[in-house]
Amino acid sequence: MTPTRAPRAAFAWWGATACWLLGSLLGGRRTAVEAAVPLPVAILAYVVCAGLWALLVLGVYRGVKGTRVALAIAGAFGVVDLVLQLFGDVALGAVLHGAFFLAALVLSAAGYVLLFRPR
Repeated sequence: MTPTRAPRAAFAWWGATACWLLGSLLGGRRTAVEAAVPLPVAILAYVVCAGLWALLVLGVYRGVKGTRVALAIAGAFGVVDLVLQLFGDVALGAVLHGAFFLAALVLSAAGYVLLFRPR
């Protein structure tokens, strides 16, 4: 079976990645991990994580074998994390952070639908 490309799913996942990165950087919510390290190190860690995620999505965009499954598994953990973060945002009243993470959750759901949609 030859791998197939999923460009629309890739665009949805890239949008979710951008929303996650912007929400993490601009949200103003300081987590325990962010408080434990200096701000430039936290920013660098967010950018590296977003870059690695974008490279995985690039594999799906190009049709690299095995990247759909890897993205589906890693994306499931990411969606669970987004939901937990949203509950925390509601409890703390972090509106900007929550808005970006809600957009990331919606785009991730769209990415899943487009990733496994039959042609």
